[in-house]
Amino acid sequence: MKKNLLILFLSCISFLAVNATIHQVSVQNFQFTPATFNAVVGDTVKWTWIDGSHTTTSDNIPTGAASWNNPMNSNNTSFQYKITVAGTYSYHCIPHQAFGMVATFTVATMPVTLVNFGVTSTAGNNNALISWSTATEQNTDHFSVKRSVDGIQFAEIAQVKAAGNSSTIKNYSYTDANIGTANKYLYYTLETVDRDGSKQLSDIKMFRNNLAAAKLITKLSPNPISSPGHLMLQFNADKEGSMLCRLYDANGKLVKETEMMAVSGLNNGHFHLGDLPAGTYTIVFTLDGIKEVKSIVVQ
Repeated sequence: MKKNLLILFLSCISFLAVNATIHQVSVQNFQFTPATFNAVVGDTVKWTWIDGSHTTTSDNIPTGAASWNNPMNSNNTSFQYKITVAGTYSYHCIPHQAFGMVATFTVATMPVTLVNFGVTSTAGNNNALISWSTATEQNTDHFSVKRSVDGIQFAEIAQVKAAGNSSTIKNYSYTDANIGTANKYLYYTLETVDRDGSKQLSDIKMFRNNLAAAKLITKLSPNPISSPGHLMLQFNADKEGSMLCRLYDANGKLVKETEMMAVSGLNNGHFHLGDLPAGTYTIVFTLDGIKEVKSIVVQ
């Protein structure tokens, strides 16, 4: 009996070790990328420094979880955290928290049993087809399909009834026909809800909206801006790269320039403008052959 229990225990440990995931988070552009993700107990989070001088510092974490506070700079280029407790974790960069350098991840207690979860365009149009399968189900009530325009804040757009109990592959799908044209990228996650109310989140999948307007810069704030200036921005990128930002005064003189690393999807950036004389300035943004010009006012 003891031998059988030992074998079972070692098998469980082996299963968790094989299936554990390392979630990669880059630290750059005054942001953590991705800013949110879903994980399971036993996974590891690995932060990798790209540029700047930052920290990864735990904020609100589940009871029993270990806190962390680690510098992220040219001398400390990576940091790993083993997840041992389920719940929602929030963390921030100490010097840049006020500028929105915050992030979260949500942890479930059991490995996600979904297989083949993905989002594709439907034939003949640009609707988003969300499809998934389950290998087994136990007391599953329904699936909640959730959508986000920034990959951080998600809202339910549909519920799909689950099989409930099954030991065979079950296939599901939902078509999102209301994606509009305002956002070039949309993000989807799937929440499995059991009959007892317990919930489990899937990975986050990104969908490229081909009907959206071709737009590089999606947001600049604040504008007008006070001095010393800190300009926050959001921008689109079809692939990894570097966006060049050049600031010109009213006479066309180059005042400042910086580069912002980009990942595929919606990106956040932070342009330190420093002490600038009051007036109107022009910023030229260039990424992957696309150029956009924006005006800002410094008060």
